[in-house]
Amino acid sequence: MHSGLGLLPSLAAEKVTVRYGLFEQSIPVADIRNYDKTQKASADLQSFLDYLSAKEKQKFQDALQVKMSLNIVALDKLLNTGMGKQILSFASQAIARRDQASIPALRSAIIIGARSPEGLGLISFLEAYPSNQLVVDVSKISKLVGLANSSSSSADAPPKDNVSSSPLGRIALQYQTLAAQDKQFSGCLFGDSISAGLGNTLGEGTFNFGLNGLSTISLLEQLKSLIPTKIKCEKAIIAVGGNDAWYGISDELFTKNLQEAIALIRTMGNKEIFLIPAFYSTVAASSDPTVAAPFSRVEQINALINQVAEIEKVPVAAAGLAPLYENNALKENLTSDGDHLNAEGLKIYRQALLQILEN
Repeated sequence: MHSGLGLLPSLAAEKVTVRYGLFEQSIPVADIRNYDKTQKASADLQSFLDYLSAKEKQKFQDALQVKMSLNIVALDKLLNTGMGKQILSFASQAIARRDQASIPALRSAIIIGARSPEGLGLISFLEAYPSNQLVVDVSKISKLVGLANSSSSSADAPPKDNVSSSPLGRIALQYQTLAAQDKQFSGCLFGDSISAGLGNTLGEGTFNFGLNGLSTISLLEQLKSLIPTKIKCEKAIIAVGGNDAWYGISDELFTKNLQEAIALIRTMGNKEIFLIPAFYSTVAASSDPTVAAPFSRVEQINALINQVAEIEKVPVAAAGLAPLYENNALKENLTSDGDHLNAEGLKIYRQALLQILEN
């Protein structure tokens, strides 16, 4: 397959037809962009939103906020790998086309959408899709995302680190190794889904290596895959611990992994390392083992982070995160699901990280 770097859409999606069970609604892409900017829904879009539950509506709004600044050359190489082609084939199942061009069209929209000034997001993807109408089966998307995020473990099994065993985790790791090859960064962020939610918005010369579901187990796997790329990170921020608490990783293993991660980062031309405390959830989320770890376990993880910081002589940067919390619980107005930061919460987190990187 030829490189997609030179592709330009001969036509772009003006409407997206959403199928969700028995429901079907055509929505102008311009209406979705306007809703993203103003939160005002057109009649067509409102029909779709009214069909969603409150949680589904929040997921749709959160999805609109995801705008990824990606290395286009690395992305192009990734989509040409065997794993990239598998993901495209996998995702194309949710898009209905009468011809056999669903995979090339999907690939083209990803590359061209990623080249937009705002980065790759739902809207830039739709605007780059090479057809005047895109038909999407939302129920298939939900099913495919669930499969792509999971390994072979049972759905009712205890939560565990499956970053390196899930398709999306593996392709994210592969993209990072391609994007980091022979690169020197002034700042590198290593973290879980809360950090990943920031995208690459920490300034020129920085790279966000955040991965959904990451714990110290997959952090070590990630670092070991990055070291052969000869990456250099002058300043590194490690923001882990919440998933270690949730996955039930022992004190001994967490401490050992975190110290090993620090040692590996020090081989990357590193001058400074900063640790971020594990994030707390809301009071309600902390009581639900399917969502987050209990406060007591997060507190213990944070005590271990402080111990490792003292042994390794690295600072724990906690002050900038204080506005996120009230009595060590995430404020309700800064989250959409009790565990992850919404746009306002991410602004606070981003500012805390920028203070570290710019000093």
